[in-house]
Amino acid sequence: MSGTLGPINASALTMQAAADFLGNGAVEINKYETEISDIVRRESKTLTRFKGLGRMVPASGHPHRYFEQTAIAIATATDPRAIAPTPSGPTRVERAVMIKATVAQSNFSHFDVEVTRQQGAFARVEAQDIDDITAAIVRKNGQMLWNGTDTSLTAPVTTEWMGMLSQIVAGGNIAYVNKGASIVDAYKTQVASLMANQTYAPQPSAIYQNPLLANLLDQEAKAVGLHFNKVEFVAGVQVSGIQTQAGELPLPSDPFIPSLDATALSNLGLSSLPSGCTVAYPALIVQENMVEIPYVNPNGNEDPRLFQLGLLSGLQAQYVGLSYSSVVAKAASYAHAVVIVYH
Repeated sequence: MSGTLGPINASALTMQAAADFLGNGAVEINKYETEISDIVRRESKTLTRFKGLGRMVPASGHPHRYFEQTAIAIATATDPRAIAPTPSGPTRVERAVMIKATVAQSNFSHFDVEVTRQQGAFARVEAQDIDDITAAIVRKNGQMLWNGTDTSLTAPVTTEWMGMLSQIVAGGNIAYVNKGASIVDAYKTQVASLMANQTYAPQPSAIYQNPLLANLLDQEAKAVGLHFNKVEFVAGVQVSGIQTQAGELPLPSDPFIPSLDATALSNLGLSSLPSGCTVAYPALIVQENMVEIPYVNPNGNEDPRLFQLGLLSGLQAQYVGLSYSSVVAKAASYAHAVVIVYH
């Protein structure tokens, strides 16, 4: 017999024997639940909160530019019979942040999509996979919000955002908590230090922490019999609140806030791990109305966009999600602070 059959698909041969059991009065075949077990993280509650607070704003351009007032006119005491004022005025500084792009893409085989539709068992899987393209962008932005790898807002060295952790650390308001020392006291003291500023009037509004650090805080509270009230963080979600000199601040947990090993501490310019400690957890004291997430979308939609690019030669459908945005912690040196907890 002439001709060739081409390459043999081993998996196809394997699938020929698909019955679980063949016997007298019984034919058992594969059958699956129609629901796919799925608890993959697709959102960032912090981004949701910032969106609800109106902190996602249209970018003024590329870069996104704004002015920061750092001083007002200086007053002096003087002899009432020999008034001699010294001229002065406000100081305003130009600031900028570069806009970055976040993308995700999936290609869909026309044949396999058709087979799945015809089977009917997983009719929603195509729509779910398309929706997850934009969910992937939200998740990536949620991670970069705290831990983006860039080291400058104005002179990018990577394609990622400059995370708020790097921005706030660069601002210099840093406190350290040794293993076994009080985390509650450190939070309260650092907030009080911000509030004691006579030049600026910061108003911290939340203390963000990794869930593992939140667990250490709960253990401390349990040990000393401390009770935290519950405050609303986003609609339908309540978190613990702590009394400070800035009032009761929510203590939201965000898994995208990183734990820091020795290398990460060194890269951020933070003090190294003390003897007996293996990890450091940062808690970020944030004045949320001084955080902005500038985005580019002429339609004014703050969410990632989805594009269908058409069919490839193999009838593969291309879907690309896209977001132009960045993050800036304004007044990083006096509106925000970080507490590094060693453990």
